[in-house]
Amino acid sequence: MTHPSALTRRVLAGLTAVALTAAGLTAAGPATAAAPGHDTLVNKVPSTASPDIQDGTVDAIYDAGTKIIAVGDFTRVQNRNSDVDITRNYVLAFDKATGTVDSAFAPTVDNEVYAVTAGPTAGTVFIAGKFNTVNGVTRRKVALLNVATGAVVTSFAGPAFNGLVNDIALVGGRLLVGGIFTTAGNTNPRGGLASLNAGTGAVDGYLTTTLTEHHNYDGVSGANSGVGASKLAVSPDGTQLVVVGNFKKADGVLHDQIVKLDLGATAATVADWNTSRYTPRCAWWAFDTYVRDVAYAPDGSYFVVVTTGAPNGGTLCDAAARWEANATGTDLQPTWVDYSGGDTFLAVGISEQAVYVGGHFRWLNNSYGGDSAQAGAVGRPSIAALDPRTGLPLSWNPGRHPRGVGVSELLVTPTGLWVGSDTSWIGNFQYRRERIAFFPLTGGAAPHPTTTATLPGNVYRAGVPAPTNVLYRVNAGGPAIAATDTGPDWAQDTDGNPSPYHNVGSSSAGFAPVGSVDATVPAGTPSALYSDERWDSGSAPEMSWQFPVPAGTEVQVRLYLANRYDGTGTPGARVFDVSLDGTVVLDDLDLSGTVGHNVGTMRSFTVVSDGSVDVDFGHVVENPLIDGIEIVKTGPPPAGTGDEVQVRAYDGAATIGAASPVANPDGTAWSTARGGFWVGGTFFYGMNGSLWRRTFDGTTFGTPSQVDPYHDAYWDTVETDSGPAGQTYTGVPSNFAAEIPNVTAMFFSAGRLYYTLSGQGGLFWRWFTPDSGAVGAEKFTVAGVSSLADAGGLFLAGGTLYKVNRSTGELSATDWAGGAPTGAFTARSGPTLDGADWRAKAVFVGP
Repeated sequence: MTHPSALTRRVLAGLTAVALTAAGLTAAGPATAAAPGHDTLVNKVPSTASPDIQDGTVDAIYDAGTKIIAVGDFTRVQNRNSDVDITRNYVLAFDKATGTVDSAFAPTVDNEVYAVTAGPTAGTVFIAGKFNTVNGVTRRKVALLNVATGAVVTSFAGPAFNGLVNDIALVGGRLLVGGIFTTAGNTNPRGGLASLNAGTGAVDGYLTTTLTEHHNYDGVSGANSGVGASKLAVSPDGTQLVVVGNFKKADGVLHDQIVKLDLGATAATVADWNTSRYTPRCAWWAFDTYVRDVAYAPDGSYFVVVTTGAPNGGTLCDAAARWEANATGTDLQPTWVDYSGGDTFLAVGISEQAVYVGGHFRWLNNSYGGDSAQAGAVGRPSIAALDPRTGLPLSWNPGRHPRGVGVSELLVTPTGLWVGSDTSWIGNFQYRRERIAFFPLTGGAAPHPTTTATLPGNVYRAGVPAPTNVLYRVNAGGPAIAATDTGPDWAQDTDGNPSPYHNVGSSSAGFAPVGSVDATVPAGTPSALYSDERWDSGSAPEMSWQFPVPAGTEVQVRLYLANRYDGTGTPGARVFDVSLDGTVVLDDLDLSGTVGHNVGTMRSFTVVSDGSVDVDFGHVVENPLIDGIEIVKTGPPPAGTGDEVQVRAYDGAATIGAASPVANPDGTAWSTARGGFWVGGTFFYGMNGSLWRRTFDGTTFGTPSQVDPYHDAYWDTVETDSGPAGQTYTGVPSNFAAEIPNVTAMFFSAGRLYYTLSGQGGLFWRWFTPDSGAVGAEKFTVAGVSSLADAGGLFLAGGTLYKVNRSTGELSATDWAGGAPTGAFTARSGPTLDGADWRAKAVFVGP
C-alpha cells in the first residue's frame, strides 16, 4: 500500500484539504481518437530516445507528433549521456526520435502541472494543474501553449478556477475539465466538473454535473481531502465520459467515487450506469478516494479502473477492474478483477492487445495476499500487461526496481508505450531511464493466440483406456466411483442423477463403509461400491435393469450385493429373487443367512445377449437390493497400454469417422493425464499435479513444458525492499494445482478454463490466459449445474457442449450459451449406439 505521504502533495490554494492523487492524461482527440493499432505487445526493452529527468515525478505525457511533452512536479532534466542539468519546471518537451530536450519549448510555469492534452488546432497543447501563471501571464490552472515555442496562446483565456484542475480532455470543440473546484470564474458555480470553449476558454453550460460529499470523511474521522474529480476518461468515439475522484454523489444521486456521463450533442448527462463496488472504504484513515486512474479500450467496448487502498477483503481496493462500457443498471459488477494483494495501482493504458497497468505492486493475481504472495500470485514488479479478456498477467515482464512510489502515467501511442514515474530504472537496475521511458512496439511479441478449434473437425482422445472387456459398471444407488484397475469408472446412480438403465419406483440408501468382502469379490473392486444400494420398496412394478448389448455377444453379468440395513440383519428377514433374461438365477436369496450381515459379495452368470441384458428383482420377504452391476464380455481383451492417442472426424451431429492413431513417439504416459484442451496451437493438459503445455499441429506433439508463470529466473532472487526481510518477487502456484489430480475434464472458452472434479456434479471455472499460462486465483462455480459427476471429457464447439461419460463411453450434448449449459444432455454416440467409445483421459477438439 502506498504510504500516505507519497500521495499528499497537492495543496488546494486557500484551503487545507489535500487531493490524494497525482493527475495524468486520458484524453480523446478532437472528435474521435485514433486507435493505436497494436498487433503485438510492446518490446520488453525500453528505447534510448528519452532524456533523464532528475527529480520529482512525471504525471502525464502527450505525444505531439515529432515531440513528446511531459508534465509533473520535476524541475531538472539532462540529455542522455550528459551530466549537464537543464532547468525545466513542471513541463518539458523533447524530440521523439532522439530524446533530446527541446531548447525552444521552455515555458515558465509557477507551479505543478498535472495534465496535458491536444489543443484545438495543430501545433497547440493544453496543460492543467496547480499553477496560476505561465510565462508571466495569468492562467489560473489551465493554459493553451504553442508546441513549437512554449508561448501562451493568448486567444484562449480560461476562467479562474478556485481550486486544482486535475485532468482535462478535448472532445470536439470543448475542453472538459475535472478537479477540486467549486467555481470556474466568479460567476460560474461548478462542482468539480466544467466545460470550456476550446478556442476561447469561455465557460459554457455543457458539463454542469456537480460532484459532492467526501467518500470517506464524515466530519470527524477519515482522510480529508478536497471533493471533486481526479481523472477523466473519454470513450474513443467521444460519446461517453467516466469520472473518478473523491465524491459520493453526482447531481445529488449516489455515485460513489465513479460516475459515467453520456456526452450528448448539447449537454453531458449522468448515464444509466452505477455500481456499489467502490462504496466500501479502503484504509479510510489514509485515503479519501482510493480510485487512481481510468482508461477506455481502443474500441470503446470497456474501460478499466485501477485503485489503491488495502488488501482485497471483498472490496475493489488495490485492484484493476474491467467494466463493460455499454452496460446499464444500478448495481453493475466488473467483468474481471485483478488484485495485487495490498499494493497500489496508479496508472492504466490500453492497447488492442493488452491492458497495461502500473503502480508499485509486487504481484498480480494475488487475490488472497496481504503484503505477501499467496496462491495464484504472479510476480510483476511495478508494471505489467494484463490479458484484456481475463485480467491475468501476460508474459511481458520488464519490471521496475526500485519501485518508488510507482508508475504514475501510462500513455499508449501507435508506436509504443510511454511510462512516467518517480524512479530511474527499468528492470532490476538494468536500463537507466529516469522518470520517463518508452517501450517501442517494434520488436514486441504477439500474445499467444486464443483461437479454438470447432466442428465439423477432429476430436482427439489422449490416454485412450487400455482395452477392456467391461461394457458397464454401475454403482447402484450411489455416486460415481473411480476405477482402481485399468477398467472404466463406476457410473453414478443417485436419486438426483439415476442410472438410465433401471426403471422408476426404487430408492437409494447410503451406509458407512462395509465391514468386509468375501472371496467372490474380484481384486480391485472398490469397497465403496458397498456404501450405497438401490432397493425396491414395492412390488408393482418390480425393480428391473436393461443394458443394451449387441445380440450374440457372450457376457458375464456380475451382481454386487451386501445386506447393510440393520433391520434385516437377521437371517430370513430379507429374501428376494433375481432373474437374468427371464430366468431365475438367484432364488430366495438370503444374504444375511448365506454370507452374513455387513459383508460384500458377488454373484456372476454368463449369458449370450439377445440385444439387451435384463436383470429383474422380485420380492419374497422385505425388499430386494443391489449394490453394483458389472457386465463384462468374455474372452481376452485386445492389446493396448492406455497411453495411446487417437483422432476421429466428427461433424458434431451423427457423422462419426473411424478412430485412427496419433503418434506418441516420446512415450508420454497419457493414461495419467487429467483433462486437456487445445487453444491457439498449444495443447494444455493436467498431469502429475501440474498443468503442462506443448505445441500440437494435429500430427505431432511438441516438447512438453510445465506451465509455471509463478517463477521468473530474473526476478525470483530480487528482494522487493518491502515486507519482511528477504522477500522476493517469487509467486505462488494457483490452488488449481491441488485440484488437478481430481480433474476429470477440462475445456477452454472466452478466457475461462472450465473443469469438473471427481465425485462432484458441478462445473467450475477459473480465468486462464494461454500466453503466460496464469490460472486465476479465484474459483467460480457455474450456477445450476449438478449433473457432471460422470464427465470423463468435455469439449465445446460453437454453441454446443459435449460430454463423454467416463463409465459408458457415451457422447452426449447440450446447448451452451452465456457461459453455461442450457439444458439436459442428449445422447449423440456411444458403444451401444454406434460402436464408438469416446473415453479417454483428455478429450479435445483440435486442428
